Amino acid sequence: MEYQLYDDIQKAACDGRSLEAVKEDIYRLWRGCFGDTKAYTDFYFEWKVPGNRILTIYKGQQISAMLHLNPYTLMVAGKKVESYYIVGVATRIEDRRQGLMKRLLERALYLMNQEKVPFTYLMPAAEAIYYPFDFRIVYEQEAWKKYILDAKETRKESLSTEGDITTLWLDTKNIDDLNRLTDFSNSLLAEQTTVYVLRTQAYYQRLIAEMESGKGSVVLCLQDRELLGYTAYMTEGGLQIAEALYHSKNKREFMSTMAAALPMDEEVERDSNAALDYHGPAIMTRIVNLNHFIKGLSAREDINLVIKVEDKILSENSGNYRLTFSNESCQMIKTDLIPEITMNIASLTRLFFGKLSLEELKPCITGKEPDIILNKLNKINYNAPLRINDVV
Repeated sequence: MEYQLYDDIQKAACDGRSLEAVKEDIYRLWRGCFGDTKAYTDFYFEWKVPGNRILTIYKGQQISAMLHLNPYTLMVAGKKVESYYIVGVATRIEDRRQGLMKRLLERALYLMNQEKVPFTYLMPAAEAIYYPFDFRIVYEQEAWKKYILDAKETRKESLSTEGDITTLWLDTKNIDDLNRLTDFSNSLLAEQTTVYVLRTQAYYQRLIAEMESGKGSVVLCLQDRELLGYTAYMTEGGLQIAEALYHSKNKREFMSTMAAALPMDEEVERDSNAALDYHGPAIMTRIVNLNHFIKGLSAREDINLVIKVEDKILSENSGNYRLTFSNESCQMIKTDLIPEITMNIASLTRLFFGKLSLEELKPCITGKEPDIILNKLNKINYNAPLRINDVV
């Protein structure tokens, strides 16, 4: 019996399968592959599944594999960009090593390319899984849990602050606090980073529900009623920090306040964190539609750059292009000019997200005047830094 891939759950509802049966299949596969609690799984299927796109592979009436595309609105250099967060990539144990994940990923990339999605991203269980598909790490979470544990040890020292520092647990029904946090977060993220998820009232209502599904919450830190930052956390299975957002100038006060506010067994948490070497989750990205990705770039002055790109999965991206940068955008056209830079789509992703080192870049320079080319590259406004901490 052959495997059949479906682009969404509506198309999977065929051959005697109802839409509800498909949803139940997806739910069971999620529980069977990821080991999430029922509470967290129920949160995901209530809050995320209704608005996402799920690719599935069936063998007869049995679901074999799936991939979820969760839509997010990102802010990239001050402009809204629609993208997808790839999550829930799973294959039934009995159907593994059949190339099903490869089929799902390549189909998802093709569909996103057709939708003109500039880039996509995911949080890998292991970097090596997605490396062959040209995903590369562009962001790693800070060691927030370590910061909080360290602050707990030194909390006996007096805080060098003026005014009272208090905490407030965010309530989904308190619209004023939700709006206040939304404005604070978007403003601070715009100051600190170039690429981030746009925050809205609905975003934080969903985040609270997600944290509560893991026996956690979202706690605000305030000084004289002024918002200093917040922490989103779960406690099931030990303290897990989903995100900590704060003004860097207030880091010491913020972490000390969180150390006092968050529920944890310090000895247990430090032992578990030591085993993890304090490393947080990472985000991998991949350019999907090169033309639309390039349009979002800019430079500090007008420059022209000729590049040759190879994309073995999305051949539409491959070619020889002339990039014309201005301080607002970039235009890309095919050209017969000799390329100044030659690289594959994975390296290009790292370059434009500011993660390609000079030593890695030098072998990619194929033009006759490398110093001039490097000078051009130094004038580009890269998509860095990036900060994405969403779990699903």
